[in-house]
Amino acid sequence: MKPYHPMPTDAQQLLPVEAYTDQSWFDREQSDLFGRGWSFVCLTSDIAAPGDYAAIRAGRHSLVVMRTRDGSITAFHNLCRHRGTELFEPGRGSTGNMVVCPYHRWTYDLDGGLRGVPDQANCFPGLDKSSLALKPATHGIHKDMIFVHPSPDPAETFETWIADLPNWPHSFCDGSLKESPRELVYEMNCNWKVFYENAIDGYHLAYLHENTLGGPPVEQNVWDAHGRHLAWYSTQTGRKTATPTFITEALSQTDTPTIPNAVGGAFPGVIMLFPTTILTPSPYSISLSILEPLAPDLTLLRVRLWSPNGGAGRYQSLDSGPDLPGLDPDDGRIKLSKMDRPILEYARETGDFQMEDMWICEKMQRALASPAYEVSQLANGAGAEAPLTFFQRNVLDFVEDRVS
Repeated sequence: MKPYHPMPTDAQQLLPVEAYTDQSWFDREQSDLFGRGWSFVCLTSDIAAPGDYAAIRAGRHSLVVMRTRDGSITAFHNLCRHRGTELFEPGRGSTGNMVVCPYHRWTYDLDGGLRGVPDQANCFPGLDKSSLALKPATHGIHKDMIFVHPSPDPAETFETWIADLPNWPHSFCDGSLKESPRELVYEMNCNWKVFYENAIDGYHLAYLHENTLGGPPVEQNVWDAHGRHLAWYSTQTGRKTATPTFITEALSQTDTPTIPNAVGGAFPGVIMLFPTTILTPSPYSISLSILEPLAPDLTLLRVRLWSPNGGAGRYQSLDSGPDLPGLDPDDGRIKLSKMDRPILEYARETGDFQMEDMWICEKMQRALASPAYEVSQLANGAGAEAPLTFFQRNVLDFVEDRVS
């Protein structure tokens, strides 16, 4: 694995248009990026009891993490050793005290060992069950978050990959925080990298988000590199803080509760864990967002939120039921096509900058299809567009021979 990159002095576009539009590039990312990297699965509290599990797709791999009988956590490929059937649907649940394949009822212990084979004497004489345990994967834990890698011996160890991330004073499992009962799922008609690059673009904050975040301008925000990851701060007060002054001042006029040990916000306001995990800690809440690439021009964003009782930060509408703006009742996803009012008008009135970001990312994706599309000069600076170059170099570490 190549050494990590510093934040570049000069910003430049490294990825070709095809990286955002072509199925062949998307397929390569599935195998060479997501299939060779660390992916978020769940929180430790999501699999609290023996038999609790969480299953995901990581590129072409189907993986599962599970709480074993002794309370430890283990990770496997989510495939029966008989015919390769997926054992679990993607998501979270409990398998009880054993794992049973739904196809032919091969049965495994919670530690992955093959326990029983129906009609073994007649159909599988001499079968060595000890050689047919579930194939191991590797997991790592950071701040209550469980990540998984398809390899039992990753080239990039978890300790190396997680790097020297800055700390923040509250966690998802903090007893003073309450998780919203609703996960928000946004469906975005754009490539996952278009959304990721928008999220780390400090140049647009003062323009696209003038009425929702109020900036900060490029000289008053900064992205710091940590391994392959990025941490964002506002520097408007002369020190690094989690929230722009526009937000701090607006919320100070309300009764929005704060998290006691997070008051002052001297920690990052956004942490981008490469390649698809987004953390947003603040003095008012903490959110965990996961990008799920579905196609070259289609991405899901899944958002979970924790806040003190009575507070929800920018997600005040999390529990608003079927009236949630943009909600498609057929699949439960939030879509711009389902909005019944102009996007920028809605964002300006509610402060929902997520909808502004979706709107601009879908516009960018449509522009990428134009034969006239090109990128000129990116804006220099760690509070501008240099983080895009940093991110693209990390993508190319995995998919390097796709660049023309």
